[in-house]
Amino acid sequence: MTETKRFRCIKCGEESPRKLHEEPDKSKVLYYSMQGTPVYKNKIRCGSCGTIFDKT
Repeated sequence: MTETKRFRCIKCGEESPRKLHEEPDKSKVLYYSMQGTPVYKNKIRCGSCGTIFDKT
């Protein structure tokens, strides 16, 4: 069986996938694709308390 990693808010402990939203962190460019468009690092925003944190 495959194990899925679930994220948990570091402030309120929310772990529902409907409340945690991934969005690009435009301050950190990981690399540029072959077309020249930047690929950004992702961050997670909690829908309950509004805390923004990294995926790690």
